[in-house]
Amino acid sequence: MKKIYLFILLLALSTPFTSLSQGVNAIYSFSSYLIPEKNPYVEVNLSIDATSIEYNGDNKSHIEYLLVIKKGKEIIHADKRELKADKPSESGSSILDIQRVSLGNGKYYAEIKIKDNLTKNPPLIIVDSFNINYPKDEICISDIQIIDSYTKSKEDNIRSKNGYDIIPYLFDAVDKNKNQLLYYAEIYNSEKQFGTDNYYIVNIGFENPVTKKKFEKIQRIKREKTSKVSILLGGINIEELPEGVYNLIIEARDAKNLLYAYKTIPFVRYSDLKAPKEDIEIPKEAFVNSIEEKDINEYIFCLYPIANEMHKRFIQSELKSATTEEKKIFLYNFFRQINPSNPNGEWAYYMENVKYVNDRYSTSIKKGYDTEMGRVYLVYGKPDKIIDEKFKSTGGIKQRTMSDNLANPDAENQSPDGISYMPYQIWRYNKTPYGEVNKSFVFYAKQNNLMEYFLLHSDAKGEPFDRFWENTLSRGLLPEGVEGEAGIQFRKGY
Repeated sequence: MKKIYLFILLLALSTPFTSLSQGVNAIYSFSSYLIPEKNPYVEVNLSIDATSIEYNGDNKSHIEYLLVIKKGKEIIHADKRELKADKPSESGSSILDIQRVSLGNGKYYAEIKIKDNLTKNPPLIIVDSFNINYPKDEICISDIQIIDSYTKSKEDNIRSKNGYDIIPYLFDAVDKNKNQLLYYAEIYNSEKQFGTDNYYIVNIGFENPVTKKKFEKIQRIKREKTSKVSILLGGINIEELPEGVYNLIIEARDAKNLLYAYKTIPFVRYSDLKAPKEDIEIPKEAFVNSIEEKDINEYIFCLYPIANEMHKRFIQSELKSATTEEKKIFLYNFFRQINPSNPNGEWAYYMENVKYVNDRYSTSIKKGYDTEMGRVYLVYGKPDKIIDEKFKSTGGIKQRTMSDNLANPDAENQSPDGISYMPYQIWRYNKTPYGEVNKSFVFYAKQNNLMEYFLLHSDAKGEPFDRFWENTLSRGLLPEGVEGEAGIQFRKGY
């Protein structure tokens, strides 16, 4: 299972590397497999952007990586290791770690902690879960892994599987310039299901994750001989796959085309090729049928904070010329994608939050959902804690952080006594919808204008990151790399 949330896929895809911690960019995935007559195992892939971490005088990194896997409250596996790498000479370099842990069937909880020991930045902490379920005597399919490349193994190593060195593709979006989708999966127990020396059908293709409608134009159908383990390693041409959100699917069927096993992995395809408009029948009880024509544009505009790039393109470029019926289809389908079983309830919940941010954060020229505080509230929900400082001063000698000392060894500590900050708020989330814990957002009122606060800095993934945000907050009076009172509040959460 590639560890991405469909909700994230549908709402907020932007950068190739996800900023999971202050300064550190990383992505990860869980994929499970089965060794016949033995236990299943989970493969934990972690990739760290090598340009997002600090390096010592010898141009070496010092990353501490802790992986803990629990079943209930019992710790099943714990591994602490140091990830070393040389300072990269070009962008795009990454540090890849792969761990394989033998486990039985069941639900597991994983705790991941990544700490750059050359900085004082707080560690990334992720709490996530995954399931393993492989029946003993029935045909079944492993998790599907979208991969970046594969080559024949010259010798066994951590990247090797069944004679190939496999580099995982951990991103949740496929660029429009990528016209070949590579994949890896395994099929088990086909000889127990269909008998020895018999054949069955494997279908590899794409489907809409909401409607489950297949994209019939692109698929691979192959005749596979039964065995304990069948390896599916190859590629499928996606040049004609239009832009959209898809499941890559693998099906195992018998000779009569009856489905016996099925596995999927979601991803977003970016492309200049646009999908034809679907004929969607809107139920009579759908919320869009109660919206008046004069109001529908406003209801679509307020989706912008949680819209993905494809939705934003419609709002920016196509909304003006769209018919009322097309607008209703867009609006209904937007919430059906988030919650297929209850789009009306999802709409009502979101509109309740929109009303809240409009009441609280609107200005004379902006609706609340158009402000940066409004966007963060709509994406992340209500903060667990708000630190509100309208007139905060900092006093005493402030020490330079370890990361700044490494970057600027000749700099000296200074005494920024009596420096006042612009008004600011720090929003703290104990856990975000994306599995991160203890993440914060710094908003500030430019020129002391309390009518609107702007987002200055955050350590949440995909959000604006400014290493020297306190320098901006103090109007440049607090030296870069020096931590003041606001920085301590951000780091500690109080």
